[in-house]
Amino acid sequence: MPIRKLLLNSWFLKAADLLSRQQVMSYHSFFSQAQWWPREKQLSYQSDKLRNLLQVSVKEVSFYRNLYALHGIDVNLIKTVDDLHKLPIISKKDLKACYPDGCTRKTNWPVKEYFTSGSSGNPFATMVDNQTMSQARALMLLRANYSGWKQGDAVFQTGMSLQRGVVKKIKDLVFNTYYASAFDLSDARLDYYLDIIKQKNIKYLMGYPGSMFALANRAREVGLNLDISGVVTWGDNLFEHFRRCIEEQFHCRVTDTYGCGEGIQVAAQCPDGNNKYHIFMPHVIVEIVDDTGMLVPRGQLGNILLTCLEPGAMPLIRYNVGDVGRMCVVETCSCGRGYDILEKIEGRDSDIIHTPGGNKLIVHFFTGIFEYYPQIAKFRVHQSTIDELNIQIVFQPNADENILEDIRKEILEKGDKDLKINFDLLDDIAEGKNGKRRFVISDIR
Repeated sequence: MPIRKLLLNSWFLKAADLLSRQQVMSYHSFFSQAQWWPREKQLSYQSDKLRNLLQVSVKEVSFYRNLYALHGIDVNLIKTVDDLHKLPIISKKDLKACYPDGCTRKTNWPVKEYFTSGSSGNPFATMVDNQTMSQARALMLLRANYSGWKQGDAVFQTGMSLQRGVVKKIKDLVFNTYYASAFDLSDARLDYYLDIIKQKNIKYLMGYPGSMFALANRAREVGLNLDISGVVTWGDNLFEHFRRCIEEQFHCRVTDTYGCGEGIQVAAQCPDGNNKYHIFMPHVIVEIVDDTGMLVPRGQLGNILLTCLEPGAMPLIRYNVGDVGRMCVVETCSCGRGYDILEKIEGRDSDIIHTPGGNKLIVHFFTGIFEYYPQIAKFRVHQSTIDELNIQIVFQPNADENILEDIRKEILEKGDKDLKINFDLLDDIAEGKNGKRRFVISDIR
């Protein structure tokens, strides 16, 4: 066994967890075993965790204590997952109104604040402690395992920022990860990435679907034949033509995954290749409801609610994440895992913006900018011609409109200096017919 894999499968990562006050490897071992539990044991475990979650949340978080009191709810009567529908649904707006004091709690673990725009274009901050993040990171490893990847296998990964910091750089080194920006997807940069993959004989690719598609499409254009073992995608919508191009060009299966920046890893596609999403049941409860909050029949499209079973620093119970999807009509998978199954996540419709200089801006290019401007409540980007972007903006009350010039400058510097950017200030931005507001739209094909 290569020394790197030996280290990763022995004392090294356990020591790293101890030093960073995390439990990633112990949770990875737990989740790796728990996925094979029968459905009855999965549901029993969820119910036990749910009861504890509710007790902690009511005792230590004023938001939930006041909310349930307002609705006359005694959480002692919520016994199983089947009772969850009796609780009110919460939204980003609810949590933002009392953040951070009203909706967070103290834990015995280090806590970090994370910012996310998610797929709704609505900036949001959340507190995540090391216990919750350990579970999320363990499931990140498990979802990569679904592609065939094992700890120590070389990885080419695209992400939001090249400013990795000391801890992440050490992680990249130990995990044999070559990290690249998902925002610079010009032909020259893609050629550089492909050369790294070829020269280093990298067999696994991971990152945003848009960047993986751009990489595969460029390899096809230049006639580069790479024998890749697996591709893992996350973050935005894996369109079917994205999947088709990636799988045909790289001769491997794409494992798409679903999670949210609030510290919850939700699901990953089955390793058997049926493209169904296994829900990580010991970590999260997933509900699909209509606009009135009622559960919809399996196979029917609805709003996705998430309940993270670890209370953490900021409990999320029946949280409307802002995505839409549908549960699989079939409850069990032939692979033998006891997890429930999501048929499809359809709530992250986005397009790639093509620029006059040849760059390609995926959805997270824009969320990576707008999430740091809390004065903006909502935004939508529309491209009708190759050299022009029209950006609709909904400001928070009393916002300073001068920040628009900062945003313009950042888009031009990071995206393409030859873009013309127009801002349109609105009172609100309407959602689409499917209940999801597309916030990056391109008419360029």
